[in-house]
Amino acid sequence: MIDKSCDEIKFNLYFTLTLIRMKTILNSLAIALGLSCIAIAPTSAETISQSQTFGVAAPACAEQNQQALNRCAFNWSKTAEFLRSLIYADIYSQLNEPRQAQLKVIEQNWNSYRDTHCHELSEPFRGGSIYPLIYQSCRARVTNDRIADLQGKSFSQLTTDTTTQRLNMLLNQEKMKNSSGQRQWQSYETLHCQFESVRFPEQPHNVKQCRDRLAESRLRELEFMVRDR
Repeated sequence: MIDKSCDEIKFNLYFTLTLIRMKTILNSLAIALGLSCIAIAPTSAETISQSQTFGVAAPACAEQNQQALNRCAFNWSKTAEFLRSLIYADIYSQLNEPRQAQLKVIEQNWNSYRDTHCHELSEPFRGGSIYPLIYQSCRARVTNDRIADLQGKSFSQLTTDTTTQRLNMLLNQEKMKNSSGQRQWQSYETLHCQFESVRFPEQPHNVKQCRDRLAESRLRELEFMVRDR
């Protein structure tokens, strides 16, 4: 259950609709998931709620028992994934065949990264009652990051130097520089940033800016991993 009024959610949706062609997407999303109200964080830099989330905002679960929290996390993950798939399809339809093929490869790499990372993050909890909450929340967060990547957007909170220092320190401390998740992420980062640099020719996007943005998202996820453990 989402502890937000329909009016607030509709207001926030306005910002999203101004950035991507979402009217058909949102109708499809509501019909497919059977929702009268869905909380989708705006993709503009600032809103009345000062959202720092792209994609689907985490639901405020009315019940706090483990079963209810697991169910909320599953619904969050499912909704984020459905929204991502529709945004992906919308972007894909606007590309020529060579770019479509390139985007397919990137999406496959990203899917591999998400699966590997979320398995690594949740593995210590496998078999426990909290496992679905950890795993599905991870998938929702990483999917929201992908929604932002597809639009070339971010809510950057750190300088490049700070991100680099914290990321390298964390990778060294946790001995993860050669982990499967890190290798998958590096592959995704390289392919996506090359694609983004030519997808937005009218905007000042370049490979370094893209890599800095994705590195901050990776740092955030690794910090979730360490915190949850």
